[in-house]
Amino acid sequence: MLIIVGCTWILITQDWIRQQRTQEIELSSLARAQDEHVAHTFGKAEEALHSLADMMTYSTLPKEVLMRRLNEEAAEGLLQTPQLKLVSIQSRDGTVLLERSSHTDTPFPALPKPSLEYWLGNTDAKLFIHPPVANAKNSWFIPIERCIRNAKGEFGGSIFVLLATQDFYAFFRETQLTPQDHFSLLSLNGRLLLRLPSAHGEALPDFGAILSRAKQAHSQSSNLESSYEFGDEHHVGVIRLVRDLPLVVMVSRPTDISRADFLAMKQRLVSGVIALGILLALLSWLLYSDAKRHDTARNVLRQLNASLEERVSGRTAELEQSNRELVAFSYSISHDLRAPLRAINGFAHALKEDYGGQFDEQGRDYLDRVYRASVHMGELIDELLALANVSRAPLTIREVNLTPLAQDIIGDLRINSPGRNVQFSAQADMYIEGDEALLGNALSNLLHNAWKFTRTRALAIISLSAEEESEFVRFTLADNGIGFDMAHAKRLFQPFQQLHGDQGFGGTGIGLASVRRIIERHGGHIWAESVPDEGARFIFLLPRRAKVFRRRRDETK
Repeated sequence: MLIIVGCTWILITQDWIRQQRTQEIELSSLARAQDEHVAHTFGKAEEALHSLADMMTYSTLPKEVLMRRLNEEAAEGLLQTPQLKLVSIQSRDGTVLLERSSHTDTPFPALPKPSLEYWLGNTDAKLFIHPPVANAKNSWFIPIERCIRNAKGEFGGSIFVLLATQDFYAFFRETQLTPQDHFSLLSLNGRLLLRLPSAHGEALPDFGAILSRAKQAHSQSSNLESSYEFGDEHHVGVIRLVRDLPLVVMVSRPTDISRADFLAMKQRLVSGVIALGILLALLSWLLYSDAKRHDTARNVLRQLNASLEERVSGRTAELEQSNRELVAFSYSISHDLRAPLRAINGFAHALKEDYGGQFDEQGRDYLDRVYRASVHMGELIDELLALANVSRAPLTIREVNLTPLAQDIIGDLRINSPGRNVQFSAQADMYIEGDEALLGNALSNLLHNAWKFTRTRALAIISLSAEEESEFVRFTLADNGIGFDMAHAKRLFQPFQQLHGDQGFGGTGIGLASVRRIIERHGGHIWAESVPDEGARFIFLLPRRAKVFRRRRDETK
């Protein structure tokens, strides 16, 4: 319980720090957004003022032409910057030389006179921002003044623009994070230019003193934090100095808002601690009874494991016995069955040589069938032994290039059938990991199969290609042979199943079964696609890296 109370206190403390940090980040982000918006808006106004001031200072046009050009430039500036509502050019004594507005039906407030004393006392200053003014409809505007100096630097008048505050209202409503957030726009000396939500008629804090304290605490930063009293509430805020402008942006929020989530979490934690205290007593009782149950379960599990070990040992012994019987069966096929077959074959051959003349044509045909059947049975025995070896022999994994293997097999087939016109193509460098002997066996069976079933073609075409997929390499062996009906495709890789046995193509029906077992032992998969009399495609997938192997051969050997 002490650990729980201590952890709860730590969580409350950490949550308070996190809430403070969250408020700081939120207010800093909001202040940065308002800062950028203010800088952009006032920057547009400054560009328009700068353009007009340069024309007044450096133009050599006649006065009438200059006024016309200034009017056009003012209209273009109002059009490009919707926040600007009025442009006014006044002489040194306040005489209006030109005035252009964006809305003729909107009443505008009276503009202040040129700030003569300010411009004479600040010869390097270019911009002066006046306190906001309201028109008859209570719409507020911020007058911005820029002085006009002649080529000698003497003050000759001012250019005013009225900046509508409605745009600041809209932007702040879109970006504020809580309804209680406040936005204030101040001059560098702390004079309030704009406050959102509106603070008309309310007692305002001393922004000048707040700004002064913040600058002293953060003299090296443009992002200042401060807290102050406002009415009956205590506010925390972030102050940012607007770059290149004599303005300050301040975003604030009542501290009660920032504490609301913390207080709710604190209440939840305290309630949780009380509930945990109640549960601890129940848990202590449950632990005792559960320990007894676990002891009983462990004893049962121990007995079950002992029984499973006995079963595994028995199954292992059965499997070893089965393997020994399979080896003995293979030995019996290899030796015991071959002896009578050799006798049948030898006597049939001797009978044909010594007494062939005493048989009629039908008798000699019977004798030939006996001889061929014995030879075929010997071939079946060899194929069965080869199929058993494919399933039982250990794999020796190494990197194998199937391209030269395929070319060597085709070369041997050409030697044995010199009269065949066969066009063979193999993709270069088809590397794969596997047992070289078994993969060569599988490839030999497939190529012999393609060679056999294309013998009716004047030009036989056989191709071998490879394509890399995600974790496999896809090999495709295609030919233009007689093909087969896909309705019988399931029989294709079964032992002793021949789809064309009655068409004089021969074979034992073991080759493709061996191919399937070799591919599956390498963790792959094989299937065939064909259309009768339009050739066949044998497709097999092999993993790039062998998944099943006994040992990996040293590549340097």
